[in-house]
Amino acid sequence: MGSSYQTILAAGGRADIEAAVAAWHQDAAIVPVAESRWAVVPVQEDGVYAETEGLAQQLSLVPGGVAASFSVFGSDVLVAMLFRDGGAVHEYLSDQAYLVEGWDDDDNEILFDLLARPYLPGATPPSGPFGADPAAFLGLGVAPVDQTALGAALTRTEDGAVEQHHAILHALNVDPRPLTMTFAEIGESDLLG
Repeated sequence: MGSSYQTILAAGGRADIEAAVAAWHQDAAIVPVAESRWAVVPVQEDGVYAETEGLAQQLSLVPGGVAASFSVFGSDVLVAMLFRDGGAVHEYLSDQAYLVEGWDDDDNEILFDLLARPYLPGATPPSGPFGADPAAFLGLGVAPVDQTALGAALTRTEDGAVEQHHAILHALNVDPRPLTMTFAEIGESDLLG
């Protein structure tokens, strides 16, 4: 299994970002990645997964705020949820055909994609990315955002999810490194000074 991590890219002033994280009561590293752009990397509660959607939603409430939660699962698939003014505004899934097993109330197997959309066993899910709209991501970037590279990164399928995430962040003109690390990895790096 490859890399798995959950991070948030948030826009806003540092004091507002720090206050939003403190108000949410979730331990997280805050690392600058560009002007008024921050990597917010929560602690993985069970050592494997860090909840990011609620905190990203909170961060989108800061003045001028927009935030995106990014989750990479085993280097195979990337999920992004974008928030503005406290509400979800866009979903992105790098591979709709990546399914996980679940069960309904009657103990029947159901398959889900990572946006929690159900598929009956034997059903053929769509392939390729969902929500690969570069315009939805522009508020996260810093000028000059390379929209052509961003569109290509959102639709690329030949590389793993980590490489794809890196390409998306690079096109947004932000430092990808802290946004592709876990809380523990950031603590072991030189990123916190």
